[in-house]
Amino acid sequence: MFLFLATVCACGGQLGDSSESNLRNFSIAIPEGWRKLNSSEHLMITREGAFSQYILVQQRRVDKPFKHTEKKLNKYMLPQQAAEVIMDEISSDSRVLHFHLSEYVRTRVNQYNGFRIVYTYKEKGGLNFLTVYYGFLEGDWFYCLRYSVEVKKYTDEDIETFEKVLNSFKIAVAQSA
Repeated sequence: MFLFLATVCACGGQLGDSSESNLRNFSIAIPEGWRKLNSSEHLMITREGAFSQYILVQQRRVDKPFKHTEKKLNKYMLPQQAAEVIMDEISSDSRVLHFHLSEYVRTRVNQYNGFRIVYTYKEKGGLNFLTVYYGFLEGDWFYCLRYSVEVKKYTDEDIETFEKVLNSFKIAVAQSA
């Protein structure tokens, strides 16, 4: 995780109030005071820096294999089945220590059937993180939106900001296989 965040931070960041990319078929509203960190694989925004808190939005092909689990997504899965794949991917990552799931619920992400998981973990550098993770399948794509924060920096205000970003999420153009 440290290398991932260092790479993202090294790419630079920019301030903004909305984000749409030709590489992605989604958009979100970027809250005032938050900045976008450049990455071709996902959209990451932060207020204080990725080492303390961030919101990450990602779109990935359903058939793309994961790095840490043999389990796979498919477009016909129920939200609970997709959540199980994601939880296995996260908990199998050797950089994620002391993974603890505190909540799993089926929910809607705007108009899409999905799931919400809340978990804590400690990363190898010693920081403790809380993550609120939403995910859903739409056609040949899996979308996730997550808020991660160093536990000692958690605030209700930032969770409210994340929920506003979540509610602003839109798939711009349907993509097919």
